[in-house]
Amino acid sequence: MIHEQLHVVAHGQGRRARHLLIWGCIALLVTGVAWLLGHDVWLQQTPFGPQPHPLVAWLLRAHGAIAWCTTLVGGVVWQVHVRPAWRAVRRRRAHRRRAGTLRPVRHGRARTVSGVLMVAALAVLLGSAIGLQYAPEDAHAWLSVTHWVLGLALAAALLWHWIARLRH
Repeated sequence: MIHEQLHVVAHGQGRRARHLLIWGCIALLVTGVAWLLGHDVWLQQTPFGPQPHPLVAWLLRAHGAIAWCTTLVGGVVWQVHVRPAWRAVRRRRAHRRRAGTLRPVRHGRARTVSGVLMVAALAVLLGSAIGLQYAPEDAHAWLSVTHWVLGLALAAALLWHWIARLRH
């Protein structure tokens, strides 16, 4: 019965929202990496020295707009996928304790760990994005590094979460 509940959580009403979130994260990864490369690597030589390409500003705008939309979709996924999945994991653990079965069930652990890491990374990523907009200029260097490192780590966590789902 608990396995059926997890199946409903994974394949139920939140499927479209999860797919939108995944595509949003892919778009954020593409625009973020393109911005990083355009801003720091592919510089144009001008009479005033090396400058980022003019499209870099539009990449940043697109990245921000996609981030707002993805955050909204993330709230939907939180309600229809994350919370029910975590509740199901807690019910499964409580059921095993009541039944006296102490050996762990490993098949869902990778997804639980990757899900927790993604939620934590998203929270810090959102905080660093807000900091990049509103924090004093002194904080921008470390906020920027935090933001792009976590963005790349989140892409890896999303891939891990997806692979764990396929293995289940």
